[in-house]
Amino acid sequence: MKPIVVVGMQWGDEGKGRIVDYLAKNAGTIVRFNGGNNAGHTVVVGKKKFALSLIPSGAVRGKKLVIAQGVVADPKVLWDEIQMFRKAGITLDLLIDYRTNLVMPYHKALDAATENWKGAEKTGSLKLGIGYCYEDRNNRSGIRMEDLLHPKELKKKLEKHVPLVRRRIEKVFGDKWPVTVDEIYKEYLGWGRRLKQFIGDAVGMIDKEIVKGNRVLFETAQGTMLDPVFGTYPYTSAAHNISGGVPAGVGISLMNMAVIGVVKAYTTRVGGGPFPTEDLGVDGKRMQDRGHEFGTVSGRPRRCGWLDLPMLKFAVRLNGTTELVLTKLDVLSGQSRLKVGVGYRLGGKKVSEYP
Repeated sequence: MKPIVVVGMQWGDEGKGRIVDYLAKNAGTIVRFNGGNNAGHTVVVGKKKFALSLIPSGAVRGKKLVIAQGVVADPKVLWDEIQMFRKAGITLDLLIDYRTNLVMPYHKALDAATENWKGAEKTGSLKLGIGYCYEDRNNRSGIRMEDLLHPKELKKKLEKHVPLVRRRIEKVFGDKWPVTVDEIYKEYLGWGRRLKQFIGDAVGMIDKEIVKGNRVLFETAQGTMLDPVFGTYPYTSAAHNISGGVPAGVGISLMNMAVIGVVKAYTTRVGGGPFPTEDLGVDGKRMQDRGHEFGTVSGRPRRCGWLDLPMLKFAVRLNGTTELVLTKLDVLSGQSRLKVGVGYRLGGKKVSEYP
């Protein structure tokens, strides 16, 4: 069966979690391939509510779950989610790729220091260290899951990198950061003991499932317009969250995949950045209240506005979207008039394509 990738067509929060959970009924393996715990989704089963930020949405269906190397993982958040399912009586069949980079305490400190320094130009980061973890990965100084299984290598990397980070936090931004190498080392060795049972080669496992003809479902975090290259830069995420991010984020070759794009019947975004169809009046507030538009992870109210069709067409083209799922149409029920963005005014001219 053809692999499926589910992507968000706006700025995230489109309702991808429920769609992945629904599609998971007919899939054997669900793979999260990008992002960190700055993105969240909520799955409700009966009276049980699971707020997730790293574990794939298909968890409640007893499927094989994979966290691919394109994800950056905070081990505490990951462990807390695993324990949440255990307390609910659900044992996870989870595999975490050994190449997955870890969010470290100094990533969060750098995130907070940088965001504070930006002042009015801050990007709206949740200060969870996600972008700085990707920065270390790309600078070849990251700590990976495999390092938790090799204490000497972990200590060696920390002793080399932590003093440099400390100087950056204290000398550049003027913040104090008293955390020691030994403190980080002991904490992360503990995470290694807990997570060891889940760490392995996700690439090999996923490849075997595809070769066998078993359906694999790829789940993205956030939305197309937060892509670090094609989104509303610099108000974007650090990881590619378009369908093209699957091969690199997972470690598989380009293949024929069904791309399901999830789009909300209106538009929301969290944090700073341009939002052409934003409604700052009573209609926007009504969408926010009726749609319960508050972040799963942050709890922050989401900015609300009307559906932006040029942006949607751009996202469809960028992802090679084969099918669209429209969510939260019921939020607009009873609205006397609906608005839809059909173009922009740019330099005094009307533009119908996303500029």
